[in-house]
Amino acid sequence: MFENFRVFKTEYAGREMSFEVGKMAGLANGSCLVRYGETTVLVTATASGKPREGIDFFPLSVDFEEKLYAVGRIPGSFLRREGRPPEKAILTSRVVDRSIRPLFPSDMRNDVTVVMTVLSVDPDCEPEVCGLVGASFALSISDIPWDGPIAGIHVGLVDGEIVLNPDAAQREKSEMELTVCGNAEKVVMLECGAREVDNATMLEAIKRGHAEVKKMVEFIAGVQRESGKAKCSFPSMELDHEMFEAVKEYAAD
Repeated sequence: MFENFRVFKTEYAGREMSFEVGKMAGLANGSCLVRYGETTVLVTATASGKPREGIDFFPLSVDFEEKLYAVGRIPGSFLRREGRPPEKAILTSRVVDRSIRPLFPSDMRNDVTVVMTVLSVDPDCEPEVCGLVGASFALSISDIPWDGPIAGIHVGLVDGEIVLNPDAAQREKSEMELTVCGNAEKVVMLECGAREVDNATMLEAIKRGHAEVKKMVEFIAGVQRESGKAKCSFPSMELDHEMFEAVKEYAAD
């Protein structure tokens, strides 16, 4: 029934992470179901066929959807609906946005939407990590022009030891909450909160995180070469450099 169904598995920070494609969200440009422990996140990446009229910026939308049913709860209010996105979901969307946005072509104006829907949560395997890695996976295998892949990881400091993707108990006593996103060559985004961690420890944590990230980037790149779609063309909205230089020469002073 699902002729194109595939499962790709790898190890990430000591735990198995799998990516299922070809069964869900078949109309998206790229999609995957990410499993990490008992955490499951559906990630979809879609793009419009042409830019909207009058758009003079790149309209990228990144949405991290937390559902109450993912942790076994059903809304009990009068309307029995999900509430507005919590603060953590908004911040996660921003982290993913900052990581993937610079890798789109600067002259592209097609609408692009990345949605990460949390279906189930294992407290020891953070869905935020699954969403970030899944977004990179979905964009990489899609036909949307994007200069990936990247990957991201959480790094903690527990009893003086650096821990990659710490579990719930380790996060409770961690002295640092560091997110490292990068590609095969360099770190592209950092976010951190810490209790006065010294510079040497922070640098070592970034290096350890990026070393693990590079393994995931290599894995996603391999899947892209094997099963990824050819990137589509798009109408370029490149700046008219002749006009820009003429205006600059005339008006800069």
